[in-house]
Amino acid sequence: MKVRDMLNCLQEADPDAVVLYLASFADVSDAEEVNHVFVVTDVWVSERRQTTDGKISCVYHPTEHGQSVGWNPETDEQWPQRVVLLTSESLQAAVSDDTE
Repeated sequence: MKVRDMLNCLQEADPDAVVLYLASFADVSDAEEVNHVFVVTDVWVSERRQTTDGKISCVYHPTEHGQSVGWNPETDEQWPQRVVLLTSESLQAAVSDDTE
């Protein structure tokens, strides 16, 4: 989803509504409140990967992380992408959890 798409979807939303995030395959009661929005200034990498059974997945990561594990130049694509992060915790906590 692009920022313009999100803004378009939110045009009719109550400005006092709470924004919740529901992860894939989670129960509705597991939704968490979005407490932080980070407009990332560095360009990230977007990868579109194809598995041997033909399924497509997308991976996003900071450019300095290099190519993701399992990168296959014959079936996968990558390009620079600007991103916005939404999280229920501070970015520092999210980054430190990711490195532990």
